[in-house]
Amino acid sequence: MYISFPEWETNKGLGTTATEFISDSIEFLSQCNLEKRDDQLNKQSLTQIYLSLAENYERYKVQYQSIFFENTLEKFTAEFEEELEDEYFTDFMYNYLFDSFLNKELEKVIYSFN
Repeated sequence: MYISFPEWETNKGLGTTATEFISDSIEFLSQCNLEKRDDQLNKQSLTQIYLSLAENYERYKVQYQSIFFENTLEKFTAEFEEELEDEYFTDFMYNYLFDSFLNKELEKVIYSFN
């Protein structure tokens, strides 16, 4: 995971859905029929497994990102309510403040599996 998807534990990756993804992946792997030849796993089987996991990762990430951005916007609005109501608060100031807030939220490690 850390090699293929280095930010998977953060909000840039799977965020709060990381544990569900891992659980689904373990279940998927337990159902896979890995062909063995001379004590080595068949390269074709491993390729198919990796591609399936990568596809599932992207699906989880897309689903999480839509939820994450909606929640982040609500959190931002609540935290900066006074600033947002200020009549002198410009679009530039809003964008700068929101981008800073968003970047901090994206970098947060939600789960650490180390």
